[in-house]
Amino acid sequence: MKKNKLGKSYLIESHITINAPSNKVWQVLSDFNDVYTWAPTVTHSSALDEKNNQIGAGRHCKIEGFGAIDEVLTQWQENEGFTYTISDLGPLTQGVSRWTLAAEGQNKSSIKVEFAYDLRFGIMGKLLHKMVMRRKLETGLPDTLKALKERVESGKLVRPLLTEKLATGSL
Repeated sequence: MKKNKLGKSYLIESHITINAPSNKVWQVLSDFNDVYTWAPTVTHSSALDEKNNQIGAGRHCKIEGFGAIDEVLTQWQENEGFTYTISDLGPLTQGVSRWTLAAEGQNKSSIKVEFAYDLRFGIMGKLLHKMVMRRKLETGLPDTLKALKERVESGKLVRPLLTEKLATGSL
């Protein structure tokens, strides 16, 4: 099978236009460890270590309907985007995701996400991918971008910041 531009066998891409300047979008995206506050399927996320917003920094995410994964930054370009590796999950292996931000004028931005991966578990992995995983990924990625758009344009969080929960004692 021919490899795609991220060097993997499978690729899912999605993009969206956000009615906000790129620095406002970057403000949300660059809060890498708190993705759970705006991505509806990420029910919890936390830092893997003390690093943040730099190559080698990582986060642990619990994803509704999928399980838990670790994501580690391999590229970080301030105000432009980032790339991270994704730990194995089900039949998916060697995952890589690249997020690219571009200004589209004074109050408009676009974000493009590429998610590339290979499969494991032989024929069973291919079957599971074809019947379940691919479909979930193809709907989940655009839904995540719609949630990012809503977060940036409205300012609303899907979930409150964990620090707010700790402050109110509601954990």
